[in-house]
Parts: sequence; structure tokens; C-alpha cells
Amino acid sequence: MKPMKSCRDITRLVLEGEVRQLSLAERVQVRLHMWICAACPRFQRQVRFMRQAMGTWKAYAEGDDTSRG
Repeated sequence: MKPMKSCRDITRLVLEGEVRQLSLAERVQVRLHMWICAACPRFQRQVRFMRQAMGTWKAYAEGDDTSRG
């Protein structure tokens, strides 16, 4: 069995997961690491928040009225 991934490895996978579908093995490694680490889940939430905020900003910048209040 492979050793547990480091936080650096997991943050790389979280970021890669934003642009491609992670393999099953990668998703399992991320999930297992998230159970034992306090910092990496916070990082993952921050990445999701930034993605959502950028999507909202992009819709606003393009003049999409559906994104406004």
C-alpha cells in the first residue's frame, strides 16, 4: 500500500480537481487525508469559495442579469 500523501500532495490534487476529473485512487487519497488533517479541508473550502466568487464576478462583468440579487 502507498504511504499517506502529504498536505502538499493533497493541495496539488485539490487544485488539479478544479481542471480535471481526479481518478478514483486520487479521490480516495484526498478523502482519507481530509479525515486526519485540519488544514487541508479549510484549503479545499477556500478553493471552492474562490471558484464560486469568480463565477459570480464573471457573470456580473458580462452583464448577466440573472446573477444579480
